Amino acid sequence: MRKPTMRLARWHALLAAGALLACAPAGPAFAAEPYPVHAARVVVPYPPGGPTDIIARYVAVRLTEALGQQFMVDNRGGANGVIGTDAVARARPDCYTLLISASWPLASGLALYKNVPYDVLRDFAPVTPVASADVVLVASQQFAPRTLAEIIAAAKAKPLSVRAELNSVGSMHHLLTELLRVRAGIEMLTVPYKGSGPAIIDLVAGHVDVGFESLPGVIELIRSNRLRAIAVAGARRAETLPEIPTFIELGMAEFVAEPWFAMLAPKGTPPDVIEKLSGTLDTILRIPEVKAQFAKQGMAPVWMTPEDTGRFLGTEITRWATIVKETGAKND
Repeated sequence: MRKPTMRLARWHALLAAGALLACAPAGPAFAAEPYPVHAARVVVPYPPGGPTDIIARYVAVRLTEALGQQFMVDNRGGANGVIGTDAVARARPDCYTLLISASWPLASGLALYKNVPYDVLRDFAPVTPVASADVVLVASQQFAPRTLAEIIAAAKAKPLSVRAELNSVGSMHHLLTELLRVRAGIEMLTVPYKGSGPAIIDLVAGHVDVGFESLPGVIELIRSNRLRAIAVAGARRAETLPEIPTFIELGMAEFVAEPWFAMLAPKGTPPDVIEKLSGTLDTILRIPEVKAQFAKQGMAPVWMTPEDTGRFLGTEITRWATIVKETGAKND
């Protein structure tokens, strides 16, 4: 009886070692068990229903299909994306906690906060961007002005009468709102929200009048005439809204912004896992069906190497810090 017991103990030890090696880079003599070996968590630092959530759920489904283990979306809203982002920065680099976030808690909003608890370039391992989206200024159907010129005229005639939602303080949408205020010489009553989901609900209900939003979150509402598109903040008209002018066409050439959505992992996540995730996403984002699905939602797939993603993040942090300084944008 003694010999089988020792053999069983040896197998338990080997299984435990295999579990520890599952996320470790394979050495020349030992092959680690292929990643992933169990379900992974994809943290979205916003409530359900907004563009980041829509993109993350689509990507999670495709990763599940490609890698054979479930990638589950975990919405961790709060503090304009900082809480969920910080949770990933502090997570164990065990290969099974990932982040898909929009730009604001990773770049555009950082200059608005004095005490962000993480350092994006220090505390994360970049994987890749996954998508970029058009931004559109939308208005409630209950709001009388129909054009950008009419909105500006209404705000000048009665300062603070136009209610503008800020889907997240520090987002590109917030900074575009501040840029509109400065360039048009108007004062609007800004109403901050904890994500696009609740902000869009209030826009549809007429509790606020206008707001900058990423197209994926509002395209179906525009198509069903529940929201009205005013202008696109892009270099060219959106393919899904060809009849809507750009801000450039309306004489505001600075209003070009493409919100992006990226996957990151906690610093220390093994490089081979980062490369596998990045390579898998590169394959997924090249699939014609995926490209068509993204286009339908007003998005475009985006992929970079992990190294280029890190450089891109550094450039974006600097760019939006400059705009924050110029507009005097605040985090309240």
